[in-house]
Amino acid sequence: MQQLKILNSKEIKKIKELVIAEFGAFLKEEYAYLQNEKDKVYLINREIAKVNLNNLKIDKIGLYFAEVQENQVRLSKEGAQLLIHEAEKNQGNIKNKVELTKEEVKNYFHGHDLARDLGENSQLVILQYQNNTIGCTRYKERRILNFLPKLNRGEVII
Repeated sequence: MQQLKILNSKEIKKIKELVIAEFGAFLKEEYAYLQNEKDKVYLINREIAKVNLNNLKIDKIGLYFAEVQENQVRLSKEGAQLLIHEAEKNQGNIKNKVELTKEEVKNYFHGHDLARDLGENSQLVILQYQNNTIGCTRYKERRILNFLPKLNRGEVII
């Protein structure tokens, strides 16, 4: 069983600052944030967070939102979808959002990196195809790296 730690407001603030710096927006809804030993962050309802989790044997809880790395937060597919949904609902804009072509989506789902010129800076990007969020990945050296799990790859996509 994994050990989950409820993040305090200072830790949440750091995650918020990193997400805003990368994508220009953050979640408006109030959630409780849990982090496991692999630095994955999960969102749960604040009411559930009042339960003493140490007395429970929990395999998984909440929505997998992101993985916290040194000075960045890489959103999960669901985390990227939630961020975009809330930003659109609140008339906010997301930066570092990349619209893919049909051919790029097919190549991405086959497990290939995508050649794309988004500038010189290495950055995280949210991938979309026809207003559907595919996920969050890293762009560096003129390539969109493929972080899609093998479980999600396949032939028939579109």
